Amino acid sequence: MDETAPAIGKDVLDATDAFVSDWVSEDRIPGATLSVFDPEGTTASAFGARQLRENEPATPDTLLGIGSCTKSFTGIAILQLAEEGKLAVDDPVNEHIDAYRDASGDPVTIRELLSHSSGLPSDGMATALISRMMGLEPMEVPLSGAEDFHRHVAGALEDRATHHDEPFFYYNSGFTMLGEIIEERSGQSYADYVEARILEPLGMERSTFAEEAFEDDDDTMTPYYKEDGSATPGSFPFDESIHAPGGMLSSVRELARYGRMHLNGGELDGERILSADRIEEARTPVSQREQLVDGTPQEYAYGWMVREFLGDTLVCHGGGIGVYNAFVGYLRDAELGVAVQCTTTPETHPMYAGPAVLALLQGESPEATVPHLALKRALPELTGEYASYRGIMELSVDRMGGGLALRAETERAGGLELPLIPTDLGGDDWVFTTVEANGAEVPVRFERTENAVDLYYQRWRLHKQD
Repeated sequence: MDETAPAIGKDVLDATDAFVSDWVSEDRIPGATLSVFDPEGTTASAFGARQLRENEPATPDTLLGIGSCTKSFTGIAILQLAEEGKLAVDDPVNEHIDAYRDASGDPVTIRELLSHSSGLPSDGMATALISRMMGLEPMEVPLSGAEDFHRHVAGALEDRATHHDEPFFYYNSGFTMLGEIIEERSGQSYADYVEARILEPLGMERSTFAEEAFEDDDDTMTPYYKEDGSATPGSFPFDESIHAPGGMLSSVRELARYGRMHLNGGELDGERILSADRIEEARTPVSQREQLVDGTPQEYAYGWMVREFLGDTLVCHGGGIGVYNAFVGYLRDAELGVAVQCTTTPETHPMYAGPAVLALLQGESPEATVPHLALKRALPELTGEYASYRGIMELSVDRMGGGLALRAETERAGGLELPLIPTDLGGDDWVFTTVEANGAEVPVRFERTENAVDLYYQRWRLHKQD
């Protein structure tokens, strides 16, 4: 396996290692791994333990679940079959498997499933299975086998939203259906196909979907979930229904080989996985998933999220499957990528830590470029009690999701309770917006002063109290 180092300075790599080490410590992550790659090579490192009780150190080769990062592998498999003329991405799904015949509106296409743009909202399949198999609040929904799964999907078809121009619903069951199309057109199980056509040619020899292979491996990481603040061992939810949307286990070193294949236009070490044109198709946006707080749209291609980042295009995906969490992504023009994995669900998910590492590699501040990190820094500083001149008006500010809540219990404030949505987190000022009962959209500004933080709301200027 190629161990050539990427063309990145040691000082920069040391800064990324320091960032990840701090992240692991601050978010109390038992173990994490990181790889940085470019078209020519990879460097990788590990942090913490792969098993806490035994204090066995994690390694860059430690296997963890990658969750929805698997989706881009499913996209590659579909495009391989398209390249061979066995299907077309604009085919109705029902030309290949009998799944959506009773869905309202136009026929559901393969492209729509790849890009979550079919108008079919989540039917909760993956959530129910993962909760059940991890022993976390199991849901008594019949999902024990293929027949149950197909009945479950069919029963939810009436929820399809066909009246939206550009619908986006993150739809795991659609990727399970894509896995069935791969099986139908290849004559192999989904896992066998991906292993034979993608993993083995790329030298991803230990990446797997199989419980037995994972248990027999000597370098795997115990997953943990937080129970009353403590790390409690969990288990990985092995089930064929979640193979295609999120069932792969891999290491950051092997994920780097996958990323390098993309950076090299579908080829690595003489093995061509897909044509360059099809690689381009895989990362060309089809739908818009969301808009970040800084106004940047995050779009969706074929199992990839795509957005502007650092004056470049970031092609990436995050994954979480109960307790394992991961990120793999790369900058198109800079030809630089990272993979990050960890063994629990931290406050800062790898899908935020990964772009932060890319920012450091490009000489930029993570907090200035990753909205989550800006919020993580700002929100605790802004929460607390505020009072105006002589305490005539008193307000409190609390955390609420990715924003804040402005509250007052006094009669003169009228029992005020308003959500604050961040719009600008730059410099020493933080600007939020809220909508009052009369329908007015009102800005709420926080300003750092020499001594504390001041809050500006309507006619009031209030000072944070010690």
